[in-house]
Amino acid sequence: MKKLNDILTAIEVVESCGSANPEIKNIIFDSRLVEQGSLFVAVKGTQVDGHTFIEKAVQSGTVAVVCEELPQNIFKELVYLKVKSSQLAMALLVAEFFDHPSEKLKLVGVTGTN
Repeated sequence: MKKLNDILTAIEVVESCGSANPEIKNIIFDSRLVEQGSLFVAVKGTQVDGHTFIEKAVQSGTVAVVCEELPQNIFKELVYLKVKSSQLAMALLVAEFFDHPSEKLKLVGVTGTN
């Protein structure tokens, strides 16, 4: 687990509501998988907009929400972070949360005709 402020260094926050620094257990973009301590990222998809599920995520125990549009119903005990792109923010937050695992990979290329 990491504190929210420790992983926020990876993204540019346009606007925020709430000043708490909760511990983040995991980062989720599917509201059905949210559990207590989750950071919920509302992503606009081709079929469904994750912003419509923010309230469901809150009811399931999320402690912070990353979104492109702040919801009308704000819960004061939560932290809301408005960003330009939720998809980009999610990628950067996950990399920071897991200590940039792709930087530790070693790649080997084998070439040849036979």
